[in-house]
Amino acid sequence: VGSRSAEQHFIVHLFVTAIAEGDLTQSSLAQKTWEVLKQVVTKVSKEQNTTVCVGGATMELKMRVFVCNSVEARAVGEYITLNGEQMPSAFVVLARQLSMAISYASSSLDPSQAAVADRLRKQAKTRAVKEVREAIRDAAGGVGGSGRLTASLLRGHGGALAPLQEVESMLSRRTQQVNLEGDPNRRYIFFDAKNRCKDDSVPSSLPAPAPAAAAAAITGGG
Repeated sequence: VGSRSAEQHFIVHLFVTAIAEGDLTQSSLAQKTWEVLKQVVTKVSKEQNTTVCVGGATMELKMRVFVCNSVEARAVGEYITLNGEQMPSAFVVLARQLSMAISYASSSLDPSQAAVADRLRKQAKTRAVKEVREAIRDAAGGVGGSGRLTASLLRGHGGALAPLQEVESMLSRRTQQVNLEGDPNRRYIFFDAKNRCKDDSVPSSLPAPAPAAAAAAITGGG
């Protein structure tokens, strides 16, 4: 872990949610927020529509991964706040802030270039899907899990926040505590960047990140 601080890192903080079985209702939401939520539900990269193993059975899970403080993350958070009693919920939260630290060589990658930064964010989201899938498997009865996470909870029948504690507990075991941003208590999932475009050119129907989302992704140096 000590050598981590000497590496170059591109840091992305991600908000991970999934579409549950509750109906999406506009209620008192502003029209702009409502339009964003409809995009969240209908448009996504194929890899985020995934499957997870829960209690020995496989279930489909429509995961959604956004940069923290992005337009989409804020819209989902606002919806959950306004509809906290909805049962089943329209969304379930799987990770409030999953911090990803992507190690890269400055000689081959320059994250100050918008295209490179976008590729690294996509790689972070791809890795996050993998980590959350495995955390769900463990929380539902795998190694070290409590077995309290069920398919019903993932479908929103315990409310939007019901799966959160179990999933985040399993995710924490996959992180390392390193001071990269001035916070010695923050934990990260580390992985190496892929340099070639063909390695991470996964088609996506998501719209390009809004300026606020791009600004929220922190480009870190070693």
